[in-house]
Amino acid sequence: MAKCTVCNREAREDDAPILAFGIYGDHKVLCDECAADIDEASTSRDLTAISDAMDRIGKKMSENDPDGQTISTVTSIMSAAADRAKAIKDGTYDFSLDGKERDEVEDIPEEMLEAEEDRVADEQDAEKSKRFDKIYNWVAGIIFAALGAYAIYMLLDAFVF
Repeated sequence: MAKCTVCNREAREDDAPILAFGIYGDHKVLCDECAADIDEASTSRDLTAISDAMDRIGKKMSENDPDGQTISTVTSIMSAAADRAKAIKDGTYDFSLDGKERDEVEDIPEEMLEAEEDRVADEQDAEKSKRFDKIYNWVAGIIFAALGAYAIYMLLDAFVF
């Protein structure tokens, strides 16, 4: 069972919310409670709820001593939540931004799209690579077969002849 990276409780193994990816591709997962607290701190409209959620996350992190990447990630999320709460308190926050995906990828500019020539060149490179692999595999097979035959000959020469 996976452990929550913030509070060390059991987390769902199959579809736990992911906080971050480690250096070696390992998942930093959250339990449902920590995920709800982070979500509430990031998206709630109630200042008390935001503050309470931030306090709960801070308390859990201080009690469980998470790794540096978790601290860094949660700190940046809580900093953004604090800025959002301050803007809500000041009355300057635009709630229409909440409905939009923050990391939404905009349309890719045409000059960045893969051209037809690039696709054709990639296909030609793949075909050349397949031919090279096939030839290499045959040569390697012949060499290994010859080495095997030589080893068998040496064994027979040593013990039979």
